[in-house]
Amino acid sequence: MNRTSLLFALLALSFLVSEPASAAIRFKRFPACPEGAVPMSVRTCECHRGTSGRYRFCHGGNSCDIETGKCHK
Repeated sequence: MNRTSLLFALLALSFLVSEPASAAIRFKRFPACPEGAVPMSVRTCECHRGTSGRYRFCHGGNSCDIETGKCHK
C-alpha cells in the first residue's frame, strides 16, 4: 500500500507540474488583426470586435471586420 500511495503522489505531482505548460499551448494568444485585409505574411491573428474581449481567429489572405469581429474570406 505504501508503494501505491507513493505512485499516486508522484503521478499527481507530474500533472501539477505539466498543467501550466499545456495551458500555454491551449490558450495561446495571437496578435490582433489589422482592420481590413490581413497580410499573407501573418499566419494567424485575432479579429477583435472593438474593445471587446471576444475574438475570432483570422488567417492571412482573409479580411477582418472590426465592427462585427468576424473574419471573411
